[in-house]
Amino acid sequence: MSQITPDEIKRLEARRNLLAEKVGRLRDARILATDENEKFKYDHNIAEAELELTDVKKQLADAYDLGTESGQSFLREKVLDLSLTGEMGRLHLVNCDRLDLRDRFEAGFDHRQNTLKAPNHYYFLSSCPSQMPPSLGERMVYELLGELLDDGKNPVFCRYNARNHDRVDLKKLPIGITLEKSQELFRKFLAAHFDWPIHTDLPHALAQNLFPKPNYAFSILPFSLRKAEWRDFFPEYFDWIAQQLAQRPPGGPTLLLFFVVYLDDLHRHYDPATQTCSDEKSAAILTALDALVERHPAAGHFYPLLPVPETDLRDWFFDLGETNTARLRPVLDTLANALPPDERELYRQKLLNMNRVELVQEIVFEAYNKEKL
Repeated sequence: MSQITPDEIKRLEARRNLLAEKVGRLRDARILATDENEKFKYDHNIAEAELELTDVKKQLADAYDLGTESGQSFLREKVLDLSLTGEMGRLHLVNCDRLDLRDRFEAGFDHRQNTLKAPNHYYFLSSCPSQMPPSLGERMVYELLGELLDDGKNPVFCRYNARNHDRVDLKKLPIGITLEKSQELFRKFLAAHFDWPIHTDLPHALAQNLFPKPNYAFSILPFSLRKAEWRDFFPEYFDWIAQQLAQRPPGGPTLLLFFVVYLDDLHRHYDPATQTCSDEKSAAILTALDALVERHPAAGHFYPLLPVPETDLRDWFFDLGETNTARLRPVLDTLANALPPDERELYRQKLLNMNRVELVQEIVFEAYNKEKL
C-alpha cells in the first residue's frame, strides 16, 4: 500500500470516531423502532456503516504499523512533542526493563571475574526472537564499556555494525553438519574476526596471545544460534571451544562469549512456576545448556525473557526527562494501535513484547539525535 501521511492518519481517526458514533446511534434507534420496514432500513444502514468502519480500521491498522514508514512517521510526530532532556546513546536502544536479568548478570560477572578469576566467560541467552535476547547482551557490553571508560581503562574490543547505529555486531555461530566441520569453521571465524592469517594454527595463536586482542581489558564474541540450527553435538562443540580457550596464557584480556539461542515462543511454552517447557525440542535445548553451565563454572544461562510491562517503557521515558504522562499517553496509544491482533490481547494485560518496545526506542533515538544535529 502507498504511504499515508500523519495528516491522513488523523483524518482516518476522525472518520473512525464518527462512524463508531453513527453505528451507536443507529443501533439505539433500531431498538426503539416498531415498524418492520423501519427496522429493515436501520439494519441496512447499520451494516453499511459497520462495513465502512471495518475498512477504515484496517486502513488505520496498516498506517499505524511501525514496520511501515507511515507508522514510524506518525509515531515520530508524537515523540517530537515530548520533552526529553537526558543524554541518549546506544545504551538507550536496549536498556528498557530486564533489571532482574541485568542484576543476575552483574552478580555472575563479578563472581567469575573477581572470585573465580576466570579468563573466559560464557553467557547463554535463550529466548523467543520477539523478546530481543541480543539486546540483553548488548546492554551488558555498553554498561561495561561505560564503567571502563569512567575508570580510565582500555575499552572493550568488540565489532560494531556501522549500518545499525554502531550496535554490537551479532554473528551466526559457525556450525556445520559434523563436530569436526564446526571446529574448522570456528577456527576460520576467529582468524577473520581477529585479523590473523587465514591458515593460522589455533593453538599457536593462543600460545602467542594473539587471541584476543592483547591491549584491551575485555574482548567480546557475540554469537547467535536458531533452534533449527541446533545439533545434538553442540554440548561437545562447546566443551571443545572452552578447552581451546583455556590454553590462553595469563595476562591477556578477559574474553566474554555470548550465545544467543533463539527458541520461538519460549515465553509461551515455558512455565517459570514449574520450570518446565511444553515444547519438546526447546525443553531439550534448555536442559542441555543447563547441564553445560553445571560443568563450566564460568558459564551462565539466562532465560526466559518475558514480555515487559508498559510501565517499564513509561519509566524509560521518565529517565530521559519526560515525566508528563499526558504527553506520554499519545506515544503509548500510538504504539498500542500499531499492535497486531495477537499482541493486543497481551497489551490488555499491560504487557508488550520487547521487539515492539525497541522499535519505539529506536524511533526516539533517531528523532532525538536528529534534533541534536
